[in-house]
Amino acid sequence: MTRTGALLLGASVLLGPAGLGAQSSRMIKVAFDFRQTATQSREGIEGSGRVIITERGSARPQGRVGVESTQRKTQQTTGVFTLVQDGGESTLLIASQVPYPQVAYYRDYLTGAGYIATGVQFRDVGTSLKVRASILPGDQVRVRLTPSISWFAPDGSGVIEVNEASTELILPSGRPVVLGGSTTQTHDVLRRILGFRTTQGGSETLMAVTATIR
Repeated sequence: MTRTGALLLGASVLLGPAGLGAQSSRMIKVAFDFRQTATQSREGIEGSGRVIITERGSARPQGRVGVESTQRKTQQTTGVFTLVQDGGESTLLIASQVPYPQVAYYRDYLTGAGYIATGVQFRDVGTSLKVRASILPGDQVRVRLTPSISWFAPDGSGVIEVNEASTELILPSGRPVVLGGSTTQTHDVLRRILGFRTTQGGSETLMAVTATIR
C-alpha cells in the first residue's frame, strides 16, 4: 500500500468470491458525495462619540451609531466513485495513512472487538471501504458497504474487515440516498463600551450514496 496520506484515492475493481460464473457483464457505478453547507451571519451596533470644546469654554458631546448586518452561505460538494461488476466487489482507499493521534483509536477498537491480540502496537493504520453490489429486479441495486482497516506493526501487518460496522442498502438506480451526516453550531457575542457584535454560524455535512446501473 502506498503511504501518501491523501484522502479518497482511486478504486480497484475485484471479482467476487463466487467467481466469474455468478457474475453478469453489467457494471454498476457507486458514487459517494460529501455535501457541506455553511452559513454565517453577523449583526452589530457600533457607537462612537467625542466631546467638542467651544470657544466660550462649554462642552458639547457628539456621537453616532452604525448598524451592520451580513449573511453568507456557502456550499461545497466533493465525491468519489467506483465501478463494480454485477455481483462483484470493489475497494475504495480512504486514507493510506491516518494521522498518528487516531492510530490509538483504531488499535483500541480492534482490540476490544477481538480482531487483534492485546498489546499489539501499531506503527501505521490505513482505512478503506469495500463495496459489494448486485443488480435486483425493478431497476434496483443491492449495495453492501464494509469498512476495512489495514495495520502495520513492528512484528507484522494485516487487513481486517469490520463486519459488524457494515451497511446493506437497496437503492433505486440513479437516485441518491443520504447515509448520514453531522452538524455544528456556533454563537459568539462580543460586547463593547459603545456597542456589541453577534456572530452566528453553522455547518451541515451529508454523505450520500448513488448506485447507477450502466
